[in-house]
Amino acid sequence: MGKGMPKAEVIDDLAPSDALSILKNGPDSFQGRKLGVLVTDGADAVLVNALVAAVEKEKAVYEVIAPKIGGVTLSDGTHVPAQQKIDGGPSVLYDAVAVVAPDDGAALLAMDAAAKDFVTDAFAHCKFIGYSPEAAVLFDKTGLAEDLDEACVELKSKGDAAGFITACRALRHWSREAGVDLDAKA
Repeated sequence: MGKGMPKAEVIDDLAPSDALSILKNGPDSFQGRKLGVLVTDGADAVLVNALVAAVEKEKAVYEVIAPKIGGVTLSDGTHVPAQQKIDGGPSVLYDAVAVVAPDDGAALLAMDAAAKDFVTDAFAHCKFIGYSPEAAVLFDKTGLAEDLDEACVELKSKGDAAGFITACRALRHWSREAGVDLDAKA
């Protein structure tokens, strides 16, 4: 055999193995995973705090992503520092994402290329996405509004945060893949 050639004949007719399947043997917890929370000034403090509490209860971690590295001021006046600026904190860094913004903050995000990429990339990577009702304008602007599925969870109240984090235990919404990846089509 020449240089760069396999030392043995390649076996390519093996049956799939359920024991080795990542999809069939996925985790049953979000523990140790990371939620990226994209927020703007005026974001609903109750909702942001509920997300943080649910993440901590799950023994996961989170990072705050904001339009400015200085952070944001939530609806109750609390200043929250950002770990990432939206231009440097893409959704690929996170296992799941959430977007919490009031009407004016959501309109600001809907004009920002990095914020639009944040949600479209998360969607394309089959991630779970939580969002405040006002943030729906961001999905409209990206063209995703009609494609949102059960892994895109509207967070209307603090009670929705725990259910969202529980759903994130699946890590990915693989049934979305056939609609976002040409290679995934049969």
